[in-house]
Amino acid sequence: MLVIVKCMLLQKLYGLSDPRLEEEIADRRSFQLFLGLTSGDSIPDETAICRYRKLFAELKIDTMIFENFNKQLGREGLIVGKGTIVDATLKEAQATPGSGRDTDASFTKRGSRTIYGYKGHIGVDVKTNVIHSVQFTPANVHDSEKFEELLLSTEEVVYADKGYAKKKRTEQLQKKGIRCGILEKGYRNTPLTKAQKRRNKKLSAIRNRVKQPFAFFKQVLHYSRCRYYDLARNR
Repeated sequence: MLVIVKCMLLQKLYGLSDPRLEEEIADRRSFQLFLGLTSGDSIPDETAICRYRKLFAELKIDTMIFENFNKQLGREGLIVGKGTIVDATLKEAQATPGSGRDTDASFTKRGSRTIYGYKGHIGVDVKTNVIHSVQFTPANVHDSEKFEELLLSTEEVVYADKGYAKKKRTEQLQKKGIRCGILEKGYRNTPLTKAQKRRNKKLSAIRNRVKQPFAFFKQVLHYSRCRYYDLARNR
């Protein structure tokens, strides 16, 4: 099991397909050392990697590993839990619309652009910028729907963009003694005041830190598009 988890890490770090990963493990001694394989060990083939990914998805082993890893980070002080920044990003599906290959993906609009795919929702620790919570949904699920599920219940302050702004949500946070750092939004015939604009500008300087993990996914890991044809494996 540990070897398979490490295989998946290599796959994400280097952007490798299952067949290419098998080839690289066979060819690179550095990969074999990372996996803990000796010259007499068999190399995981692409079929095994694919099969285990499906098993991980079905049993939510990926979620279990993520949660346990975060507990380790918490013990090391890398997840403080006193403040959370919430945000979401869109991922295009691997399948094309109408192909019938991906029945979990959905459509949404981003400005004038229509996107077919999924949405990744994350909660990030304010102090360390480490992702401590994740939800993965079809693209048509509104960012705001997963807000509460991304909190740790230990926060003293929560930040998010104006898409998460709700009077009831603000009241609920205040009742729990949590400072609300959600940006305010204007409404028809009720534009933002100068004071609200100043507050939003101040909060945005903190909230924008959540963009760094998304930039890392896309620029370093080259993960701008989903690889698989269902929600569970892409999660």
